[in-house]
Amino acid sequence: MHTLRYLSICVVLLILLAACQETPSGSSEFSVTVDADGSSRVYSFDKNVSVGQFLETIGITLSELDQVNPPLYTQIANGMRITITRVIERTECEDEVLPYETERQTTQSLSPGEQQIAQTGENGTVQICYRIIEQDGEIVSRNETSRIIIKAPRNEIVYTGSQPPETLIPIDGVLAYISNQQVWVIEGNTTKLRPLTTQGRLDSRVFELSPDGSQLVYTRSTESPTDPEFSNELWIILDTSAAAPDPVQLVPSDVRQAQWVPGRPANTIAYSTADPTNSVPNWQAYNDLHLMQLDPDTGETLTLDQVIRPNALGVYAYWGRRYRWSPDGTQLAWALADSVGLVDLDTGDFITLATFPEYATALANFWVWVPTLSWSENSQIVTTVHGPPYGSELPGDSIVFDLAVIDPETELQVNPFFPKSGIWATPTYSPTVTGPDGSTTTSIAYFQARDPLNSPGSQYDLVVADSDGSNARVLFPGPDRPGLRPDPEDGIAWSPQARQIAVIYQDNVWIVDVETGLANQITSDGQASRPRWADK
Repeated sequence: MHTLRYLSICVVLLILLAACQETPSGSSEFSVTVDADGSSRVYSFDKNVSVGQFLETIGITLSELDQVNPPLYTQIANGMRITITRVIERTECEDEVLPYETERQTTQSLSPGEQQIAQTGENGTVQICYRIIEQDGEIVSRNETSRIIIKAPRNEIVYTGSQPPETLIPIDGVLAYISNQQVWVIEGNTTKLRPLTTQGRLDSRVFELSPDGSQLVYTRSTESPTDPEFSNELWIILDTSAAAPDPVQLVPSDVRQAQWVPGRPANTIAYSTADPTNSVPNWQAYNDLHLMQLDPDTGETLTLDQVIRPNALGVYAYWGRRYRWSPDGTQLAWALADSVGLVDLDTGDFITLATFPEYATALANFWVWVPTLSWSENSQIVTTVHGPPYGSELPGDSIVFDLAVIDPETELQVNPFFPKSGIWATPTYSPTVTGPDGSTTTSIAYFQARDPLNSPGSQYDLVVADSDGSNARVLFPGPDRPGLRPDPEDGIAWSPQARQIAVIYQDNVWIVDVETGLANQITSDGQASRPRWADK
């Protein structure tokens, strides 16, 4: 009896031991559940492998982004549940409306408070692309990856009439300026200002009164929106006294600069051209120069001569060489980023009078600094030059800009004439004035930087001095007002009798009395530029 009971217990123990003992690989089956693609399946398997090997064996293909839990390197076990989340990444693009904005501009061509739509608005189109991630068909993230403007919107422009300043200031000759891309003139006194154009699109590259103030030449942007930004046309107003003149388009196009030529046959214009491009700075200067004589009644070209051939001579010639005629028209000065000189009018060669380092800091910001030029009536040139380093900076990075006076006949240089005036000094000789005793005087006006060692970003004051550099005094705006932010292309406009100066201050025309310093604001629309003053 005891023996039988003992044998029974041994059998039971052997069975339990066999059940608990690890079976050699491949000799037992595992039950594994796989959840994938919206279904759940149970698999029986008899090998000790990883989850990845198991899925490959049962024919489940995984994409690179699919998520598997537990991880693929995990060893499978009996009763394991494997969950596969299908992950898809895709890009989706859609076009959306890019709404236009409304620009409100004041103008003195309308009555105060009156409004006029100058340009209708038109919506644009923008293509927005998104990176979308789906998990088992459900979107879990949608992030913008790019935004490309397919069609830029055209903003609506609304003009609103403004009240012009009521101060009456008598003026000599005729004063012209640009506002709202239109030509405006003042004759007699400052209450008599009127527009000379209605079609607009003045691009401000050329805006010059004839020496007698009776004619004005200017450039307009071309009308086609597909033309490069620089593309323009040269126009002339044949009679600035006319109540409603009819401007005439001249032959040249893509004009970079132009000037009336004194001392030549009447109605002679010198101009230089460029090739419009779609890369910075939007043009490639030819550095050429042509003389064009016009019929004063029709604007028809009578003669056209080339003085300087297209060339790429000199440093950064692609930006363009600046030209300026002497008051008698017998000499032509030029300026580049590193030099100033004269043109041999017989050969077209360039003669260098002064050199200085180009301003490298400007180049790093994709523009080129070229100094302005002004002739006195006794044929001296005043200009701005890049001065020597102030400290340890390289010559091209010098923060010093001085005024220099050059006598082309003797090649005498006074440099510096006014030290540390600033990069935007724009020195300008006044007309020569004859006193009651027959003596003549000439002055120089220039902008003086308030922070001369940071002159590109500095505010400026208008300074007037005698032509020999003596008696320099701040004329406007003075310590009680914010300084000027000069644009060298706006320049300094002397009245014909040198009693007044017109400058742009806070985007309006101001006239400053040279003797008293009394300044008056002439425009109120905040869009004025390029004041030009001539006798009449």
